[in-house]
Amino acid sequence: MNTGKASSITLSSVALPVLAISAAAAFFFYAAPILIPMTIAAATAYTLVPVVVFLKKFKIPHFLAVMIVMLIMLGIGVVLAFVLISELADLAGDIPKYQQAALEFFDSAKDFIGSQLEQIPGLFPQIKDFKFDPSYFSGAGKVFFKSLGSVTAIGFQGFLLFFLTYFILSDYEMFVDKFKLLFGTDKKVTTSSILDQINKQLRGFISVKVGVTIGMSVVFTVGLLIMKVPYAYIWGPLAGILNLIPYVGAIIGAIPPIAIAGITKGSMGAMIPVALLFLIVQIFESNLITPKLTSDSVDLNPLAVLVASIIWGYLWGAIGVILAVPITAAVKVVCDNVESLEPIGVLLGGRGR
Repeated sequence: MNTGKASSITLSSVALPVLAISAAAAFFFYAAPILIPMTIAAATAYTLVPVVVFLKKFKIPHFLAVMIVMLIMLGIGVVLAFVLISELADLAGDIPKYQQAALEFFDSAKDFIGSQLEQIPGLFPQIKDFKFDPSYFSGAGKVFFKSLGSVTAIGFQGFLLFFLTYFILSDYEMFVDKFKLLFGTDKKVTTSSILDQINKQLRGFISVKVGVTIGMSVVFTVGLLIMKVPYAYIWGPLAGILNLIPYVGAIIGAIPPIAIAGITKGSMGAMIPVALLFLIVQIFESNLITPKLTSDSVDLNPLAVLVASIIWGYLWGAIGVILAVPITAAVKVVCDNVESLEPIGVLLGGRGR
């Protein structure tokens, strides 16, 4: 007879993780206006630390190395902003022309699809009666011009992020030392271990993501220029950045250039080469390049990545979706080292967890 009794799951072991998640979600949601720029600045500074360390190997003082890195970043940002604003201004002027071209393209596409569907009796017969109204595009135009009107606000946010990044990068080592003492000197070893684990997981992941984003932006831009797709300097970088969004970012980034290719050339056939460009690049990136380079980085299962993207997207919008993976990876490391939060770490973990 088995006299042993299986250990019970206590209410506190279930309630503590739930309460911790709820409190954290409320904090991140209501403190978003403050936390978002700080998080972006911290992530940017974290990415630039290796460059500063590299410059210091040439006996360049720390403050001068930071200044050089920030001035280079500022120069790149100004050039990119100039090119982007110029392209956006041209696109804004061409919107009426593209609106008419879009209507003609959609009418021809409707006739082609309708002629094909006629061969299947009873399948979507109402497509013949569907009419594209110019008002469908007026809303998009209003949103576009409204976005252009907020360039000043974007510029202000950019300079704010620049200075936040500069100050974080200047005192990076001091901030690391303070974090190690955040929970008291008696917990310094544990806190140092947590920071080391976070650094180990994120350093390679962020470096690879930055490199892949830049590389894909260049490849997309060059490919679109070769195919003579208008405003390639907008669609290429946009697709590269949107690729940071797990699962759906690649699809969203491909839609505008594919659509604009078909609209400007008035042919659905013109969309095929552009779609193939994005498909081939995405296959190589998602199945060969990124998995191989990030195999020893973040330890998150695919479901955790998807759910985290949805949650952070709700809390912080588009920025939250882009930052979801590194933030969640850091949260997992913390949970793995806090006894009451270990169940969360188990749920988030991949590879043998």
